[in-house]
Formats: sequence, C-alpha cells, structure tokens
Amino acid sequence: MNPSFTMAGRALKILLVDDSEFILQRLEQLLKELPGVQEVRTATSAEQAAEMIVAYNPGLVILDINLPGKNGLQMLKEIRATPEIDPIVVILTNNTLSGYRAECMQHGADYFLDKAKDFGMLPAIIEKTATSSVQNPRRH
Repeated sequence: MNPSFTMAGRALKILLVDDSEFILQRLEQLLKELPGVQEVRTATSAEQAAEMIVAYNPGLVILDINLPGKNGLQMLKEIRATPEIDPIVVILTNNTLSGYRAECMQHGADYFLDKAKDFGMLPAIIEKTATSSVQNPRRH
C-alpha cells in the first residue's frame, strides 16, 4: 500500500509542480476542496519538486512540462526511475502539439492533459485515484 493513503479515509497527498503561481493557486484551491484530498503541496521547479517528492511521498503528482532548469519530462523520467516512490503522474501542460503526449506516456505518465481544455478533468482523476489507490496505486 502506498503510504500516501489511509485505509479509512483514503486520503490523497498531492504535489503540484508548475512555474506559474497563478496555475498553482488555481489548482491548489480546486484540489483542496475535493473529498479524499489530505494535503496539497506546491513546487515551482523540478529541483524543488525532486526534494519534496522523496520526503513528502505524494500519491499523485501534477506536473507541467515547461519548468525552469530541468523540464517536466526529465522529472517524469526521474520519478519513474526511483522505485521508492510510485505516484500517479498527471502531465498538465500547454505543450500538446509537439509530440510530448506520446513521449510522456512512453516514459510513464498516467495522464496527459491540456491546460486550456482538460483542466476540468482533474476532479474525476483525483476521485478515481483516491478510490482505487488502496488496492494498487498505479492501476486505474
């Protein structure tokens, strides 16, 4: 069982990684109101997120591709190369037309969402993750 979930409440810990404070605030506000969400933390760079991910051990990471320094795709690869952590990874980006979808899915993203049109899908993904994660956190 993933330590990010509790048996009784199935509470989900979420890490948001985006360099836009506006997006982080909007996501944090949206997600904190959802049932099943235990805690939401934010990071504005891949480097900051890499430190947080090991200590925080989120059950779900929402990750932008465009980040200062290391990009989100590189971060995704690092997450998947670290066996101690196994969060659901949602790529939430504006870079949807340049082949990123296939590459992200190939490297282990669970979802690939367009910020402009798929933002509203996040509550359903959170609910699905929170309810299915007790048995197997990566199967949904």
